[in-house]
Amino acid sequence: MRDPLQKVLDFAMARAREAEVLFKEWAPQVEDRETQAFLSELAATERGRTEMLSRMAPAEIARATTEVSGLGDLLIDIKAGRLTTLAKAIDLVIRRKSVTAALYDRVGALDGEAGPFFRAMANEDRTAVAALKAFSERLAADARNDG
Repeated sequence: MRDPLQKVLDFAMARAREAEVLFKEWAPQVEDRETQAFLSELAATERGRTEMLSRMAPAEIARATTEVSGLGDLLIDIKAGRLTTLAKAIDLVIRRKSVTAALYDRVGALDGEAGPFFRAMANEDRTAVAALKAFSERLAADARNDG
């Protein structure tokens, strides 16, 4: 029963670490200080998320008697491919955060004491997706204006 929950934690930590690395790699590559700050802030958020998840035990997600089947269906790994532009990197994060928001909604609905934490993370991911989409649109507009 605990194994699917540990897989959820491992998946969530891996996605947070990958996002942190991605944001840290791209921040110094952009010239705009506002964009650098935005990416650095996102990296710090992901780092904090990894730390919180690393201290969590499967038993905090759901009681031992809780049915947790179907969680594996939500562990969708979207491959990175070559991230040759910031726009591609942001698109990857948007797609991955959409996946994790759905996962966190499902996990947050379980009866463990970590439910509020996962529901909050789902909301944070949806907010981040909206902010990243707006940022992506701004990048595209800037590219059109520069081109």
